[in-house]
Amino acid sequence: MPMRWIRAEAPTDAPTDAPAGTAPLGSLAGPRPGAPAAGARPGAGGIARRAALLGGATGLLGGCELFDSVFGSSKTPLPGDRQAVLTGGRGISIDAAAARAPFSLPPPEARQDWPQAGGGPGHAGGHPALGPISGIAWRTDIGTGSAYRRRLTAPPIVAAGTVFAMDTYGVISALDAGNGARRWRVDTRPDEDDDGALGGGLAWDSGVLYAVTGMAEAMAMDPADGRVRWRVPLGAPARGAPTVAGGRLYVPTVDGKLHSLSVTDGQRGWGHESLTVPIAPLGLPAPAVEGDTVVAGFPSGELIGLRVADGRVSWSEALSLRGRESIAEVPGIRAWPVADRGRAYAIGEGGLTIAIDIRSGRRLWERELGGTEPVWVAGDWVFAIGRDAQLAAFARDDGGVRWITQLRAFEDVERKRDPIAWSGPVLAGGRLILTNARGDIAQVNPQDGTLLEGDTRTVPGGALLPGAVAGDTLYLVTENGAVVALR
Repeated sequence: MPMRWIRAEAPTDAPTDAPAGTAPLGSLAGPRPGAPAAGARPGAGGIARRAALLGGATGLLGGCELFDSVFGSSKTPLPGDRQAVLTGGRGISIDAAAARAPFSLPPPEARQDWPQAGGGPGHAGGHPALGPISGIAWRTDIGTGSAYRRRLTAPPIVAAGTVFAMDTYGVISALDAGNGARRWRVDTRPDEDDDGALGGGLAWDSGVLYAVTGMAEAMAMDPADGRVRWRVPLGAPARGAPTVAGGRLYVPTVDGKLHSLSVTDGQRGWGHESLTVPIAPLGLPAPAVEGDTVVAGFPSGELIGLRVADGRVSWSEALSLRGRESIAEVPGIRAWPVADRGRAYAIGEGGLTIAIDIRSGRRLWERELGGTEPVWVAGDWVFAIGRDAQLAAFARDDGGVRWITQLRAFEDVERKRDPIAWSGPVLAGGRLILTNARGDIAQVNPQDGTLLEGDTRTVPGGALLPGAVAGDTLYLVTENGAVVALR
């Protein structure tokens, strides 16, 4: 079938032993807000990521004082008031009704597989079982980790007793989930290419491993040995995980397109093209699929519901606050949306977290919390972390804020320098788990947001990708290019 585009209307080989013990953390929590003051700026936590997107612009904007101090120039300040480059809305505050509401979660569920980003095609991870983390059970190198010009974009997946992971060059490793022993390793780069390209992701379904790469290719592989079954060009690089559902492979690419491919041979079906943006994103969100609807987020900030059958647009929303004019604001969606029991939940860099009725596209609620990490939905609650390291719990039905916890947002807290980016949350074994590039693992009580200090651990190398929970184990891909298993 020919591809039909629908353009949007404008409106190491063996595991290494874990370190002896895990060090306790320093302070992970910032000031705990009882109710954030109106006008609080929800924007600092993701500055490191946006800086990579904006290139030298942020350096030029923020470097004047640095140049003056280095070169000794002394200038009289211009008259007038200084205005912050990063703007914000009202932010979020605790809702009394949500804070008093009865709290419960689904009981922990034993899972042996985590085959796709977020645990499945809808990305609703639920409440997987996970016992207390006593340390790192094993660690295995998978290749090249993140660096200034390269970023890991593929979260780990687990299926049939195997952990699959991809490094920054598109090299895929299959590891024994029990002990980390390497089963196979395949370099997905074309023979004529030695450099590779940023991005890629993995998914597993019905005994087949699917991979998309920064070399603008999609492929199906035998998970037993890594043999490629089919391989097709995409036309543009992929920078994130695909989603598999109903015999189709859904792949977002950096040019703002969503591809629908046959899982049998990679043949193209329908495609959707969103509004164009001038900046290519560092990561792309895997679309969520529930029933006959695909929910996809795009770099333009659009959240769109598409019909599975033909790709036609059912509804469209924008995840950005109205009236924002800051050049530092990036309106895109980097976190995958979550589809759960007829509703879609999403968070955008433009400053909003929203809930949508999947069938009608009606916006059920919105809250002024913007970020780059996927929300987590379990039972009657939605958990999310914003760019300013504010972790919050929202009521599923109306978005009421039950609690807000301020995690540490800066290395230099007093001067507010060197932002700390957090990944998560993941709900497992009765607590919320978050990680960062420093190597911290924060565990938080989902009922009241308190930090469980006795359960804090560290992971060498740090982790900025969502983890996978299977077999009573948390699997993470570290920024220095390794898979670690914690149990």
